[in-house]
Amino acid sequence: MHRPEIEEVFTPRNSKVNNEMYVKRPELEIELLRSIKGSMHTILFGESGNGKSWLYKHLFEQENIKYVVANCGNASRLGSLTEEIFKTCIPDEYRSKTSIEETKEASIKAVVADGKLSTKNKYDINKDEPLLSAFKYLASQNSKTS
Repeated sequence: MHRPEIEEVFTPRNSKVNNEMYVKRPELEIELLRSIKGSMHTILFGESGNGKSWLYKHLFEQENIKYVVANCGNASRLGSLTEEIFKTCIPDEYRSKTSIEETKEASIKAVVADGKLSTKNKYDINKDEPLLSAFKYLASQNSKTS
């Protein structure tokens, strides 16, 4: 009988779940599925190494649920947890403009000197709150696969 190396069994940093080593937790899987399909916000927490990542990755793969992982450590660099979630959830090509800046110029020729007249206008565009936009985008991606 082959004795597996620790790297074959314990692979927490791997993006894929090691299904041979996955420990089924039916009660937690049902609870998590109810939570994400319901109207509640879901937070997974617990001691390092107890299987939080494998739990949601296994369940989401099984249920064909699309997800993204936001690195909350980036919140301090970006100045906002909302900004990290927004940047992680919404690809650049789906982001909307938040403002438009417009510059108009006109030239004037005079006998004494040439002159230039310019005005600059900035228009803010009404939009959803960034966190709401991120959640709406993710929900739309999951509704496409259902």
